[in-house]
Amino acid sequence: MPTHPQAKPNFRNLFWYPFKITLITALRTFPFLGRMFPKKLGMGYHNTSHPEFLDDASEHRAKGRAKYNDISNQEFAPDRVTSDLFPSLWKPQTVQYPYERLEDMEPWLFVPGNYNGRIGVIWETCTACKMCVNICPNDCLHMTTELRVDVLDNAEGEYEGYGAELEVGGYAAKFREEVTEELESFDLITAHSAPPSEWRFAQVLDLSGSTATVRWNDSGQEEVLAQSELRTADDQIVSGRIDIGRCMFCGLCMEACGFTSFFMTNEYDGMSGFTRQDLWFDANRTRVLPSVHQEAVDGELAKRATKERDKRAKKAAKAAKPEVEVVEPTPVVEEKVEVKPEPEEEKPLSKEEKKEAELLRVKERSKNIDFDILGTASADEKDDLKTIKGVGPFIEEKLNALGIFTFSQISKMTSELEDQVNEAIEFFPGRVKRDEWAKQAKELLDKGDA
Repeated sequence: MPTHPQAKPNFRNLFWYPFKITLITALRTFPFLGRMFPKKLGMGYHNTSHPEFLDDASEHRAKGRAKYNDISNQEFAPDRVTSDLFPSLWKPQTVQYPYERLEDMEPWLFVPGNYNGRIGVIWETCTACKMCVNICPNDCLHMTTELRVDVLDNAEGEYEGYGAELEVGGYAAKFREEVTEELESFDLITAHSAPPSEWRFAQVLDLSGSTATVRWNDSGQEEVLAQSELRTADDQIVSGRIDIGRCMFCGLCMEACGFTSFFMTNEYDGMSGFTRQDLWFDANRTRVLPSVHQEAVDGELAKRATKERDKRAKKAAKAAKPEVEVVEPTPVVEEKVEVKPEPEEEKPLSKEEKKEAELLRVKERSKNIDFDILGTASADEKDDLKTIKGVGPFIEEKLNALGIFTFSQISKMTSELEDQVNEAIEFFPGRVKRDEWAKQAKELLDKGDA
């Protein structure tokens, strides 16, 4: 919070000044007194600016909020007696937060430095450690899989080059120049919507020389681009989907986060709805742009870049060690000893191999589940199950592994079958039933989306 030269706990601020404002407020009950005796009773109050209202720093700060409340066009008395409509008329002694702020209106008063509004998550620094999920007492936080660009992969300047490299089969992202102006003007206080997406994502099909062939996720079209135009992206699990109806804005998730990913925003309205489902904020709605907390993001970037730099330096030093010259031993009598071959080291599984293993486990867990009531369908009849809220790309693959391809099959799920499917795909307990997949599928069928 900005500091004002007179914001000190002295006699003037703690006793005389509140007493003076209270006395003037009492005199407002008889406003004619102030008009009849302006010099004796006015005390610089009626339709006059307070002499201590703005110092240079406060005036500069207030200009940034001129679109909400342009104080330069008004004359303010000690208790905010003017308004935008009638700059010389009195109004109640209230603050229209967040459009009027005490640090701009009366910087000499003491205001709490922190305000716990809606939760906001910076995807670029999230590591999916689940500390926020574990500490939440109301079970309102959930992890989701989102395409994002890690803070280290988008670094510039001294930290550039410490991120991951593009690889065939992975994801890439290109900055959308057309949203630059929208990003600069986006304000969480009044938007009440998801921030604009600044990246366009694609799958890398081929890398040759300095170019890359990609397939855009939004259009399915292929394009050849210079690798310098792209950034490495990943489908990272982030903490993003939040049940605002259960959240009590305690801030424990923010305190538990060790990677500066969680912040309590100053958005407090725009969080209502007519159903419980309306209070589920998807990850893109709870996302906060890195520029909002750029200083904290830069600190996290420096920490990660330093760690990666030290790691690479150790690896290079180890590789540069000179080989020790081996002296030929004196001949000795050979003695036959049966040596058992050492077991080969297991190679770490690739991402695709891990995914295939998980799908096999899903099939294994579903052996005792009776899917006859759903009917049968083939991959050729496949619907886009990701249209159902709560179903992501990997969950869709798990459902396909169970033989579930269409909205029609999901719409026929019974309560018992929903629990069995939930357990088979290892989803959050009760999530299938809570998100009402069967109901959503029926609605999609009725709309003809199937």
